This record gives sequence, C-alpha cells and structure tokens, in this order.
Amino acid sequence: MLTLTANLLAFTCGVAYGWSSPAIPKLNGSTDPNDLHLGSPITPSDESWIVSLVSIGAIFGPIFAGKLADKLGRKKTLIILACPILVAFLVMAFAKSVLEFYVARFLMGLGVGSVFMILPMYLIEIAEDHNRGRLGCLMAVFINLGTLFAYSAGPYLTVQSFCLVCTVPLIIFLPLFFIWNPESPQYLAARNNQEQLKTCLSKLRNKPVGEIEKIMFGMSQMIQELNQNNGGIKELFSTRSLRKGLTITVGLILFQQFSGINAVLSYMQTIFSATQSGLPPEISTVIVGTIQVLVTIVTSALVDRLGRKVLLLMSVSGSAVSLIALGVYFFLFDNHFNVDALSWLPVLSLIMFIISFNSGLASVPWAVMAEVFPPNVKSLALTLTTVVCFIGASIITLYFPSMALFFGMATSFWIFAAVCICGGIFVFFRLIETKGKSLQEIQELLGNST
Repeated sequence: MLTLTANLLAFTCGVAYGWSSPAIPKLNGSTDPNDLHLGSPITPSDESWIVSLVSIGAIFGPIFAGKLADKLGRKKTLIILACPILVAFLVMAFAKSVLEFYVARFLMGLGVGSVFMILPMYLIEIAEDHNRGRLGCLMAVFINLGTLFAYSAGPYLTVQSFCLVCTVPLIIFLPLFFIWNPESPQYLAARNNQEQLKTCLSKLRNKPVGEIEKIMFGMSQMIQELNQNNGGIKELFSTRSLRKGLTITVGLILFQQFSGINAVLSYMQTIFSATQSGLPPEISTVIVGTIQVLVTIVTSALVDRLGRKVLLLMSVSGSAVSLIALGVYFFLFDNHFNVDALSWLPVLSLIMFIISFNSGLASVPWAVMAEVFPPNVKSLALTLTTVVCFIGASIITLYFPSMALFFGMATSFWIFAAVCICGGIFVFFRLIETKGKSLQEIQELLGNST
C-alpha cells in the first residue's frame, strides 16, 4: 500500500510524457481543424518545443531536488515536487497562447525530472534486500499506466478537459502520501532520529522489536561509517567503487534514452498515422500502452529472480531487432514499394519494441541507479545521472522530427537499433549483478571489478 501511494506520483509522470501523443494532433488541427484549443493550429516548431520542454525542464529539477531531499527528507521533497506538476496541468487547461504551454511544460519538467530522481531513492530505501528490485521496478509500471491513461483518455477529451482530468491522481496523492507514508529510514538514521526511525521500521518491516532494534543498530553503524567521508564530488570520482558505479549508471541511462523510446512514445500517434496500418492511430497507441503496462508488471516480478543483467541483455536484443524491422518497413514505404502485404509489420514492430524495452531498459537502470551508491553520495550521484538522462531525452524529443526529416524514418530507427546493440555490449562487459546483495556487497563487487 505504501509503494502504491507513492507511485501515484510516478503515474502522473507517465501522464506528463504520454500527454503529447493525443494532445499534439488536437493542437495542430490534424484531428479537427475546426476545434482548436488555441484558436489557430500550432506549427511543427511549436510541436517540438511543447514535447521536448518537459525533458529540458527535467534537466534542471534534480540539481535542486537532491539537496532538498537531504535537507528536508525524501517524503517532504516528494510532496513539494507534486506541486509544480499540478500547477502545470492547470496552466495548460486554461492556456490561451503557445507561450503558456511552453512555460507549463518546462515547469512540469522540473517536477518530473526531480521525481525520477527522488522517487527511486525513496522506494529503494523503504525496501528490503529480497524485494528491492521489485519495488524499484514498480515505479516503471505506474509510469506506463500513466502513459496508457493518456493514450486512452486523451483522444476522446478536449485539451482542457484532458488537462483537468490529469490533476486527479495528484489530488489523491498529496493527502494520502502525507498521512500514510513514513519517511525513508536511511534519512532518519542519517539524522540520528532514533524514535522516528524505530516507528518507521516497525511500519515497514513488520518484525519483532528485537529484530527492529538490530536493523536500527546496523543501519546507524553504516551511516556513521559513511559520514566519516564528506560524500562530495571528489570522493565520487576518486573512489574506485563509486567511480565504477557512476560509469555503469550513466552508461545504462544513455543507452536507455538513445534507444529512441521518448521519440516513439511522444510521437506514437503520429508514427502510426504515417504507417497506414489500417488501425486507427488512437486504437494502436492504446494497444501498445496496454502491452507496455503488462510487460513492466511481469518485469517487476522477475527482476529479483532472473537478475538485472539477464533482463537488460534480453531487453536490448529485442529492442534492436524490432527497430531494425520497423526501419525496413519505412525504407520500403519511402521508396514506393507496395507495402500493403506488410501493413501488420509496423504495429508488430512497435509492440515488440515496447515489450523488449519495458522488459529491462525501462525500469532496471533506475533500480540499479538507486542500489549502487551509499547514502553519503547517493543524492549527488543520482543528480548527475538524472541530469544526463534528461539531457538525452530532450535531445531525442526535440530533434527527432528533424532527424526523421533529414535521414528518413528508416535510417532514424536503424540508428536507434545500433545504440541498442552497443548497449548490449556495455551490459555484458560492464554491469555487475546486484540481485539480492546488500549495499556493502555491491560496493565490494564494484571495487573488485575490472
């Protein structure tokens, strides 16, 4: 129940990213030229900025969120971060100009980027070693549920109604999370707040008092040892285990973003319209969104059984194959071959890409990112990694239309496939397995790996 309440915020982040797929066709007039939210259609340049400003805003959010989480705690920080997202949806609901959409989407990005950093930290810190991966991956399930909601509801609502409906999960999240969820035990241990720590662990662990006190002692001892180091940028880059952890997490995040997932999700309805597959674009995106949710649910159940490395290798392999197939369809289509007999290929390829991506690349990097760093450098490391993540996301979402125009759809998808292949090589040679291991064991593995 605690993780479900917290993940209402992840749900809203999914809505924020999926919002553009049904909303852009309404804003540019391709859905109904006579029913325009702003009175006149937006331009292709406006489309790119409206889509990408969430990722651009998300670059800057984590810079402040990490310090806020260390000062106020994870719980209060997540409550604060929900507010700019709520305000952004309200601004878009009543916007009268493109500039207002720009401001709202950037503000939304500040909140979303910070949530992507703080929420995995919170979920991992309230989890136990045996279910840490599952709870970490559950965030991806809710993100995809939010995206599916946007795909399902957006096409059938006006832009204003859609934006107002999107505020409902946040309105539910704020009181429930404030009343029900405890603070992170690691934060309380770092603050040496023993009374609240005991209450928190009693609620989270459901163990006898003796076991709780044993956990408290071990956690406090670990925090005391870590506090002997200042946890600054110098230690992050000079300590072998931390440096390798940063290399792994940044590498995974870069391959995640440059696999093209945000281009596919943000322009899903537009891509389906271009394929002439016979299915209405609105229906196709809902099918893909539903499969995306189901796959992430399965992944969250398997991550603590199969391990992080196996899932990621399966994920990048399937993603590469499906993107190559999608590129083949567009190559034939753009060169005026008769593709009537292959009308099923783009839908199947996108479905396979979504299945493959969500079986590992979507969620495992975030789980690994929250696992490999000790508390004294976690905020700093996660800030750097999350900033890199959204720089990559903003580049892809902003320049994908130009990329598709310059290179063509086929070559664009083949470039994404090549990134996935390189990602597989990286995972095979660089990633350590963190399944079921404690923080100390993970640090020893990183320190000993070559």
